[in-house]
Order: sequence, then C-alpha cells, then structure tokens
Amino acid sequence: MGRADGRLIKSLPPFTKIIPYIMAQRYDATNFMTVEFPYDKVSTYIRDQKRKGIEISMMACILASLVRTIAKYPEINRFVVAKKIYARKGIWISFVTLKDNWSGEGEQDETVVKLKFTGHETIGVISKMVNDSIDENRKAETSNSMDKLLNSIFSTPILPSAIVSFIKWLDRRGILPMSVINASPFHTSIFFSNLASIKATPVYHHLYEFGTTSEFVALGVNLNNRKSYTLKIATDERVCSGSTFVRAMHYFMKNLRHLDSLEIPPSSVNKDLR
Repeated sequence: MGRADGRLIKSLPPFTKIIPYIMAQRYDATNFMTVEFPYDKVSTYIRDQKRKGIEISMMACILASLVRTIAKYPEINRFVVAKKIYARKGIWISFVTLKDNWSGEGEQDETVVKLKFTGHETIGVISKMVNDSIDENRKAETSNSMDKLLNSIFSTPILPSAIVSFIKWLDRRGILPMSVINASPFHTSIFFSNLASIKATPVYHHLYEFGTTSEFVALGVNLNNRKSYTLKIATDERVCSGSTFVRAMHYFMKNLRHLDSLEIPPSSVNKDLR
C-alpha cells in the first residue's frame, strides 16, 4: 500500500536514488537562492486589472506563477520521506495569515492556510481562492482544520510529544491518514511567507523536518526602497536535478513577467516519472 499523498518513483537513475541516503535530513540537503522580484511588471499588471474592476494581490500573482510552474515541472513537486523519493499527488501551497483581532499590543494571533490546486487554474481562479481563504481565516472565530488538529493534540497534558512522535512514525512508514495530511500545513508542495505584507526584509527560511515541504519561498521588501522586492528560496536538492530546478525557476520568473499568460489554463499538466 502506497502513501496517501505521494507515489513512489521507481524509474529514477541510481545516482538520484542514492542521494537521500547520503543526505538523510532536509537541513543537510537544503540549497538557498535569491531572486530579484520583477516589481514593475507585477505592479503594472495589478494596476491594469484594478482598472478593469479586478482585485489581484502580489501574493496571488506569485502563487499563480508557482502553481503554473509545478504544472510544467512536476519534478520540483517531489518529496523525500525515509530516504525514498515520491511524486506528490496534487499541488498544495501553505501560507500564514494573521487574525484581525489584534489590539495593537503583544503578539498577533495567526493561523496557517493550505490550498490545493490541480495545475489547471488561471490566475483569476487562484486569486479568488487566496482572497476567500484569507478573508475567512482572518476571522477570530474561524478554526480551520490545522487549528482543530492542534487543539486536539494539546487538549490533554503530557500527550503532545507522544502524539507528534506517533504522527512522525506513521509518516515515515507511509501510513499517515489523508485526514491528517490535509490538516497539516507541513505536508505541502511549497510553504510561502509574505513578509512584504508586514514590511519586513526577506529571510532564508529552513525546510521543516516534519512533513514533506520541499520548497520554502519568502517575499520581502527593501526597507530603503519600497519598490524593491526580493524572493528568498530554500529547496531540497534531493528531489530533482539542479538543471531541472534552474529551468523551472526561469519559467517561474517568465510567468511573473508575463502574468497575462496565466489568464488562460495551461494546454496540459505534465505528469512525473513512474
């Protein structure tokens, strides 16, 4: 019986298969890169859409470009568990959203949203999905599946450590229930952090050892130049070759510079190796 969220890839070349045995942990296999964000191109597109009465955020533009990139390059959507490389059964993106009940003092409550995509979505569809999920999860009274899972874990003292250890054990053996995977923001294709929304510089974020996240993308702003944005990206180098990831990044940036190309569905969504 295979994993609920992934398919074991059996046709990888031997060198690719051996890499997870050499670098068994994600932190050992993490590469970091900096990408200058095409602010002028994206902001022009957002203004043009606003003139048409369409509200699209910078974050939605980035997520739409990421989804389209995974649709063309499914190799970057792989993940490694227990030294085995899997093709993910779907496209998921997780991101943090702040609650709107902040008084202005102390820490602001937050939660994590995870959206699932097929790869066929247009930028308009993704923008609506992002906006609707943020609007709903900003409400103080809203508890999403992750919140409910965490509340159940911490409902009984002493148990959290045992429960998390048991979840990790199930995950390593590929028998973690899909209900837990759907609720976990750490079982995701990409974790995105919009630091620019809180006027922060970007950071290289680590990849979590828990879960299956293979890429972490953080958008930040230059505090001395509010029109200068940067993407900091962390990737698990074990999931695909460097040349494949470079081609995917070129395509990702091409999408950001030509966002109108995302207004129609892709002609096809590519499948990974068997």
